[in-house]
Amino acid sequence: MTKKPVKKTTKPNAPKPTGKTVIMFGLKDNKPHAARFVGETDTVLAKAAAVMGMRLAIAQSKAHLALAGKLPAGKINATGNGLVPIIAQQLYEEINSAVGGEAGASKPLPKSWSELAPGHLVLAQQTLGDGFCEAIITKRANDTVTLRWRDFPGLPEFIQPVGAVGLFKPD
Repeated sequence: MTKKPVKKTTKPNAPKPTGKTVIMFGLKDNKPHAARFVGETDTVLAKAAAVMGMRLAIAQSKAHLALAGKLPAGKINATGNGLVPIIAQQLYEEINSAVGGEAGASKPLPKSWSELAPGHLVLAQQTLGDGFCEAIITKRANDTVTLRWRDFPGLPEFIQPVGAVGLFKPD
């Protein structure tokens, strides 16, 4: 009797979780909300942040990690909605100060290039050889936007035509 070889089924590649600590924060009903996430995929967090009108920040330094350690752990459910609890106003202001931006500067994702304004999160590349990364609009003048890298706020700002930035799909 011969054994038939066992055929392995392969699953499509699912997004891999990251090991970075991400802070989701924003105002909801004029109350400050924030939570830390570790091991969630970027797409899940981006979708949840868009649904809830919140911002995302990646903890990069010891000071950022210490700040993230003060926050409760967040929870994401299958629909992309998440549990991001209310936090103290002072802690919320510390997060805004560390990330950059004004208190309450949480903006929903724009649905078209005509809606682009300071504070919006977009995808951008500085040169054709670079890949696209998340950037925050700091200024808009006619058909150009001034951007800063979301995850690298210490790098200089740069200018791109409005049509050269990518929009996140808000739903």
